[in-house]
Formats: sequence, C-alpha cells, structure tokens
Amino acid sequence: MIKKAAVINDLSGFGKCSLTATIAVLSVMGVQPCPMPTAVLTNQTGYKNHYCIDLTDELCHYKEMWSLNNESFDGIYSGYIADKKQVDIIFDFINTFRKSSTIVLVDPVMGDNGRLYSAFSNETCKKVCSLARSADIITPNLTELCILTDTDFEELNSHCENDDFLERISDVAKSAFSHSEQKIVVTGIKKGNYLYNGVFSKQDCEFV
Repeated sequence: MIKKAAVINDLSGFGKCSLTATIAVLSVMGVQPCPMPTAVLTNQTGYKNHYCIDLTDELCHYKEMWSLNNESFDGIYSGYIADKKQVDIIFDFINTFRKSSTIVLVDPVMGDNGRLYSAFSNETCKKVCSLARSADIITPNLTELCILTDTDFEELNSHCENDDFLERISDVAKSAFSHSEQKIVVTGIKKGNYLYNGVFSKQDCEFV
C-alpha cells in the first residue's frame, strides 16, 4: 500500500515553497500527498506584493468529507497558517485522523531573520507554538526556534561568528522539547559562509 500524508499548507504561485514543493517531494519519495490548502497566494509573502485568499471557512469540509470517505493517513504535515482560527481546525483534524503509527510534523511558520511575518500576531504565534508542542517532529528556522523557547534572537544570533554558536543553538533546542519522543529539525542556520540544519532528539544532536 502507498503511504498517504495529509499536507496542510498554502498554495503559492511563486516562491518554490509550501504545497508546490511538498507535493513534488513527497511524490518522488513514493508518498501520496493529500493537499488541504490553508490559503491560495499569488506568491509567497517574502515578495514585495502578494494577494492571499484565506480558506479558513473551507477547511472543515476536508475533515468532514475525508472522514465520511473513511480516509486514513500515515503522516500529517502542517505548515503555513493563514488565520489563527485555523490552528483549532488543525488540532481537530489531527485528533480525528491521528493513529498510534501516524507521524505528525509541524512546520511552525511564524517569521524569519528575527522578525514575525507581517500577517502574524503574538496571539497567532502562541497558537502555533501550542500546535508545535503536539507534534512528533517540528521544523522551525532559528527565528521560530527562538519564538518557541522565548529566546532573544538578537542575543543568540550575535554569537554567529563564535566557535560556540552551534552549541548555544543546541542548548536552546533542548529546551524546546515537549515530550521525550519529539524530534526537532532547525533549518537554515547561518554561520560564516556555511548554512547548517540541526537535527535534535532528547538523546542526540547533529548539524549537517
């Protein structure tokens, strides 16, 4: 049987991200991606101008129809949240479809380079952090790791040229775990001319 993953994320026309990227990658891996779009954007929000169609009011239909059709998932992946109301819908979706063997991955999309994305409020971030704590795997960038752990990004990043920078990030990541089986992948860590990803569990850590 082909494994299936529910992919809860936005669809951006430009940006090489979100559903456009995830559908391609999962398909190549032999996993059937089942998209549940949180929003449709002309391009991702990093561009100077973008237009967003918020699909909050449509999301409940996915859970309802997929439940009626007796669908099940080996994985559930949550990414960009277009509205804070979506977090409660996603929690409900996970509670409905999560089995003991289901892997839940949350990309806590909230900001980058030490700043929140313009569409995100502190209240929305609190909800996203709560969602991340329920996941088996979370994939924050360094800014999002700092939000999750209430760490001062500017102070942490001021050590980026120091030999102990990665060790400091490791210490911060270790404080983010909400349960013993959770794994954390910190993406896009800039140190000198290199870009690292940190992979952490309660027992181990590795930078690649």
